[in-house]
Amino acid sequence: MVHVQAAGDHSARPFPTARPTGCPFDPPALFTQAREECPMTPLRYPDGHVGHLVTGLQTARSVLTDPRFSSLPAGKRSPVKVPGSELSTDALPAGMFVNMDPPEHTRYRRLLSKHFTIRRVRQLRPRIQEMTDRLLDEMANRGGPVDLVQAFAKPLPTLVTSELLGLPETDRAQFGHHVDVLFSLSSSGEEMQQSMTALGGMLHALIAAARKHPGPDILGRLTVETDLTDEELLGITIVLLIAGLETTTNMLALGTYALLRHPEQLAALRADWSLMDDAVEELLRYLSVVQIGPIRVAAEDFVFEGQSIRKGQVVTVSLPAANRDPLGFEDPDTFDIRRGTTRHVAFGTGPHQCMGHHLARLELAIGYESLLRRFPRLELAVPAQEIGTREMMVTYGVLELPVRW
Repeated sequence: MVHVQAAGDHSARPFPTARPTGCPFDPPALFTQAREECPMTPLRYPDGHVGHLVTGLQTARSVLTDPRFSSLPAGKRSPVKVPGSELSTDALPAGMFVNMDPPEHTRYRRLLSKHFTIRRVRQLRPRIQEMTDRLLDEMANRGGPVDLVQAFAKPLPTLVTSELLGLPETDRAQFGHHVDVLFSLSSSGEEMQQSMTALGGMLHALIAAARKHPGPDILGRLTVETDLTDEELLGITIVLLIAGLETTTNMLALGTYALLRHPEQLAALRADWSLMDDAVEELLRYLSVVQIGPIRVAAEDFVFEGQSIRKGQVVTVSLPAANRDPLGFEDPDTFDIRRGTTRHVAFGTGPHQCMGHHLARLELAIGYESLLRRFPRLELAVPAQEIGTREMMVTYGVLELPVRW
């Protein structure tokens, strides 16, 4: 039986989502206040449950590597009111390994990890470059201004992920739409259910086709090399699809926006392209687009860093806050492409660290450099204050990014 702490801790604060006025790249100010009190503070969830908010870098690493904090869906709560959160987790397909603990989680990771090794990802560079160049050609031919999100930041990860999974070209826009619905905090429960159902139907058809005519893509390989069931393949494909689209899309657009708003950093990068890998790492740290989660549930009663944790208590880690921890980074609120550190937790850490982090880094490096080289006079096409941001989305970013050159 799961024990839930009763609401009664008056020091518990709600989870903030509002960014500081005029500072679209900074986390909500309440995160800083919470971290100054303690790296793990009481957090009040929308249903009254009192759990914990983690804002310190080392504490975040400890939570994400401690097996006493479970990833199982039972008892999980979103720290913000999500319209579809009342949907039963019993309906989740098998194979959604992000909601598993070892040893089940380990089994799925082992089956997939060989598709995301550094060596395998590096082999994709020429193809990703080709896709990138084609999109930039289309932008140049169309002429500016354009919305960089729709013209480049969203299509590139869609093309890469679709090819990796073997998604039909005719269905790619629909896949992207349903992922958007599932990640929006403004979607209704009915909309989320409809998108999950539609996504499931499309993926079941894709799995059936892969079993009949397996291709060289990941899904085709899994149908041949493993004994995974259709439901397991469905869950795996949903995880890879969502992971491949959401974070990279928003990093490409928001990262470009950050560079345009920091002209001295952009100039330094243009003067020395060898800084690109460091720039990617700093953008990952500075922006930390996953703004809600990871979320864990205490699997037992125990003492953690001097605090009593009760079985069933929910712990939400703030990656943006952890990546601005002054104990982990000197002058953490400053964007500096010469910082030269990979100590951030933008991809999480521990057994659930994002498996596609090598691929994401490669897409970002190719995307940023190719875009900035192709359009040396790239600039915002509207005043910065008109750029809307995705505060009501699980993954932070810009709604649109009008640019010209």
